[in-house]
Amino acid sequence: MSSSQASKNTLRQHAKKMRAAMHKMYAFEAAEKATKHGLQLFKDMPITTIIGLYAPIGDELDPRIFGHSLEKAGFKLALPVVEAKGAPLLFKLWGQGDPLIKGAYGIKEPEATAPTIVPDVIIVPLLGYDDDCYRLGWGGGYYDRTIAKYSAIKAFGFAYAAQIIDELPREKHDLPLQGIITETGIILPKK
Repeated sequence: MSSSQASKNTLRQHAKKMRAAMHKMYAFEAAEKATKHGLQLFKDMPITTIIGLYAPIGDELDPRIFGHSLEKAGFKLALPVVEAKGAPLLFKLWGQGDPLIKGAYGIKEPEATAPTIVPDVIIVPLLGYDDDCYRLGWGGGYYDRTIAKYSAIKAFGFAYAAQIIDELPREKHDLPLQGIITETGIILPKK
């Protein structure tokens, strides 16, 4: 294991604890506030924009209020599907109330019959992020591979502001996000 990977694993343990604490303190309120900031970010996007969300697991900042508001504004939504280990994510069209099934890793996803699409924007979960909008994920690389494969996709993190990490090690495959949507506002890359 490289020193960068070991450092990331240590950061993951700390980030999990920080996110869990934020979730316990004010998960619903933070999701509502982040939704307001996210809607401002997307207010000038064409209504034809397809936005990929994620089905929250554990103490991830819950994007469902955001998704409901986006759908109400006229945007189409999609959710990710893990097709195979080591592969990019697939996204399937999904709307509020559409059925979900348990997919890989127990994560809820649209049924197999839902149309597969490539979203214009994806909202990604994360354990931590730095001020250049690089993200620390679980280490599986699914979002990294997806962002690399579909370079036209705009990717934004959805996280608690407190999930920021001062020094996040980077590997050559790591790509920055366009920004991070938090309950305190939108964080854009400093560089």
